[in-house]
This record gives sequence, structure tokens and C-alpha cells, in this order.
Amino acid sequence: MFSVLPKFVCVSALALMFCACEKKVDEFVDYTQLYYDNYVWPMDDIRIDENPSDDIKALVRRVDLRYPMKMSDTLEVTILEFKSDVYALDYYMNSGRFQGIVPILRGSFLEQSIRSGSRIFIFKHDSFRRYERSDLETYVHQFPNARHGGFPQEFLSLPFEHREPGHTSILTKYFLGVKAYFPVLAQVYRDADLQWNVARSWDLVEENDFIAWGRQLNIVQPKGIYRETSTLYFNAGEGVNGMATRLPGGRVVAVWGYLDWTDLERKFFTASDRVYGARY
Repeated sequence: MFSVLPKFVCVSALALMFCACEKKVDEFVDYTQLYYDNYVWPMDDIRIDENPSDDIKALVRRVDLRYPMKMSDTLEVTILEFKSDVYALDYYMNSGRFQGIVPILRGSFLEQSIRSGSRIFIFKHDSFRRYERSDLETYVHQFPNARHGGFPQEFLSLPFEHREPGHTSILTKYFLGVKAYFPVLAQVYRDADLQWNVARSWDLVEENDFIAWGRQLNIVQPKGIYRETSTLYFNAGEGVNGMATRLPGGRVVAVWGYLDWTDLERKFFTASDRVYGARY
């Protein structure tokens, strides 16, 4: 068992962990009833694609609506609905299509976007008409489980000390240079000349998926520390040591960086404790 964790885990604690990680299923949405600014209703030509392009990972639905605002001015709304929050955040951060609250000029149109939970809202309108951000956010709040901006709660379980601002990642395709079998949240840390990384799985991970991912790593024998049989010790590049494990209950934690094994082990224990004790 893990030296940083209690030898015995009670059934109630595990039950709490599973309840905390369970994802809520969104309620049914009647798109015909989605109004804009309390009085503008969508046109009849609502398009719902239940089999969207495979080019966007974990996209399960695309909805296109149009709102008649004024003469020769139509507000177009595209809603991208993903399998879960982490995939929406991954696409929002990494696709290069969005710039947060900054409107993007595309030809003669302005495009604004809002990410809320597992959905991304794309508003397209005439570049000469001003649409208040607060009105767009009010529109988004009509959806169940609406949550705007920021990072998901899962990030709160990672250590706060020595975080490197602007170096937060969502990884869904590759993790540590090999195929990812589960979505991962990662954060870079720096203390003086030392730099390291901490990552945790978005949700609970099946043991077989963890094993399949681990088999792709460059496994090594650590020096100067006691080797735990349930922990993977690997080389992530020249001079980059790493440790990873699947915690009781199913969350995966990994720490890697330009650190000796003793220092890396301390940081690994800290990260494991924080993630294991989190309720999300």
C-alpha cells in the first residue's frame, strides 16, 4: 500500500469519494424555448446534429439557432455539447479558436464565446452591433448546471504552493508523450531553479486503463528511495524523473521533473495526499 496513505480505508469514505466524483446528467433542453434578452425567440430553423464531426474529441451534439434582432441583423448561436466538462475545457483552451472574453472579428462578423460546464456557446453577430457580455451570459444561464469560466473544481485538489502562472493544461489525447487512456489535468510548478509538474486524472480510472498507459512509459529503477510496488517509476526525458500511481478509489496522480528521486518522492507524497483527500 502507499506510504502516504492510511493502510485501511473505510467503506463510508470510499462511498463518499464515488458520490463526489459522479457526474450529473443534464436535464432535457427545449431549444425552442431559449429566448434572448427576455423577448426574442429563436427562428424555426433550429438545427440539431446528434452525430457531429469526429474531428472534435468527445463532441456529442451541435445545435445551431438564429435570433431575429433588428432589420438585417441576426444573432447566430452555435452550441457545442461535449461528453463532460474536461473535454469542453480541452477544446476551448487548445483548439486555438477562442480568446476568452475577447470578441474575434471574422470577416464582417464578430464572434464571442462562453464556456459553461460541458458546453461551449459561440455567438456570431454583425460587427457594427454591440452585444453586452452580461446579456450573453444571461442567455447561457438558461441551461442546467451552467458554470462560467475558470477551471473545474478538480484543479483545487492539486497543490497550491509554487504554481507557475499560465502553465495549466488539459490532456485528453497524450499524457507524458504516450497515448492517454483517461483525461488528465496538469500544472507546472517552480521554486527557485527547480521545476516540476503535477497531474491528476479528471475522474476515477479503471485499473486496466492505468496499466495500459503505464506500459508505454520508460520504466526505471529509482536510486536512494524505497520502491513501492504500486508506484510506477519512469524516465520522462533526459534528466527528468517521474512517479505515478493509481490511488485507492481510482484517481491517478503523477509527478515528474528535473529532481532527484528523494525530492521528487516528497512532492509525490504531497500531491497524492492532496488528491486522495479531495472530494472531487
